[in-house]
Amino acid sequence: MHKLALAIVLTPVALIYGQDLPQADTILSRYVEVTGGRAALEKRHNQVEHGSIEIPAVGLKGNMTMYEAEPNKSHMIAELAGIGKIESGTGAGVAWENNPLQGPRLKQGQELADSLRDSTFNAYLYWKKLYSKIETTGSETVEGHECYKVVLTPSQGSSTTEYFDKKSGLLIKTAATRTTAQGEISAEILYDDYRKEGDFLMPHKMTQRAAGQELVIQVQSSEFNVDLPKDAFDLPPEVQALQNKSGQGAAKTTAAPTTASNGGGGKFTIYMGGQPAASETYTLAKSDGKIEIDGSGKAAIGPMKVDIDRFDVVTDDKFQLREAAAKAKMGAVQINAKITFADGKAKNEVDTGQGPQVKEDAVHPDAVVVNSTLPLYPWTLLGMRAELKNQDPQQFYVYVLNQGEVPATVIFKGREAVEFAGKTVELNHLTASGKTPQGQAIGLDFWLDDDRRMIKIAVPSMGVEGYQEGYDRKAPPPAAKPASNGAAKNNG
Repeated sequence: MHKLALAIVLTPVALIYGQDLPQADTILSRYVEVTGGRAALEKRHNQVEHGSIEIPAVGLKGNMTMYEAEPNKSHMIAELAGIGKIESGTGAGVAWENNPLQGPRLKQGQELADSLRDSTFNAYLYWKKLYSKIETTGSETVEGHECYKVVLTPSQGSSTTEYFDKKSGLLIKTAATRTTAQGEISAEILYDDYRKEGDFLMPHKMTQRAAGQELVIQVQSSEFNVDLPKDAFDLPPEVQALQNKSGQGAAKTTAAPTTASNGGGGKFTIYMGGQPAASETYTLAKSDGKIEIDGSGKAAIGPMKVDIDRFDVVTDDKFQLREAAAKAKMGAVQINAKITFADGKAKNEVDTGQGPQVKEDAVHPDAVVVNSTLPLYPWTLLGMRAELKNQDPQQFYVYVLNQGEVPATVIFKGREAVEFAGKTVELNHLTASGKTPQGQAIGLDFWLDDDRRMIKIAVPSMGVEGYQEGYDRKAPPPAAKPASNGAAKNNG
């Protein structure tokens, strides 16, 4: 349980070198197992904690409630006598805080990215997606515990250092420097009083130190997989007013990306009519205020071979379109396309070997760009943006390359168990429905993991299915054989 937003001072540490140190991933895996195990944690989708909060040096005491849910939603509410209500939260690409001393505030830049990453639910299951590097750097005695020191470094922002007890495998301390409204502040959290709550071993006391002050949280009760209040993660009116004024964060249907989203890319195997027919490999990169999804693929559709050398879509960090490009070969026909987006229009320059042809289409600046057939991976951007909150219809616009824009209705159907070859995984199910630019009705199904990575996609009307690498298609049972004449007579 990381509450770095509440604490911030890092004390000097003494490293002990010259030892045989275990790999960092081994240490993190052990922590997952001793606190409940991967299987149990994967079934935990939200939690609510109630407890007390105290700042001993100034005699302040109060109560605290913490709501948390996947993928990175949080809402902390503390009531301190003499001060009033203090709140902070994350979710849907937004991080905020609100207190009587400073008023409401939206976090931005590196502070926003750090807050979203620090709030990742079940974070120890996803360290490979949250951090570009982890390493065991030494040993240290912390509060009487002999600990391994593990440094976790994200692709952007400051590293976090964690100390795990050598004997028990439990997390004893977290230390980090974070950007705040007061500048960069270092913090540490000490974890103590581990006790079982249902299937999970959890710390019930957190001591957080920052700027010479100490704050103590004592957890009194924890609940998991509960029916949370519908407004548990809603922005307070004062914060909502700030968001409306500043334009930070996207509207209901266009949630901003999170650090945990998608894990950098993937590989799909595409089936048509139940037979493998295509493969796609793609990368997803977020840097310098932009998001880029780029990949390639191969397909055999009947006698025709299709080579997709490139299909690239670039947006800013709020999914406002910048450009797209495609290069493919269908049979003997080579296709090269470059698309630029500006002033509500998509300018297509397409060359099929007869010289470039220019076509302009009206398009919304935050439309989802896809191709009329393959590749399927560009739909990942829609999965990143749709809300996984309730079953209210969400409206998006989809631009089909060089054809035109159409509206699409997206609905979150809920979480469901999806069977693959050799395993069953609980995923988030989305549907998208609409019409093609030619007026033909079409529907798609998407199954996403909690990092918004597309695990399975299906276009039922075309008999098309796509499966992420590591999630193999489960073959349907063989068709029943027709009864023999003898059997028919016996049944007659």
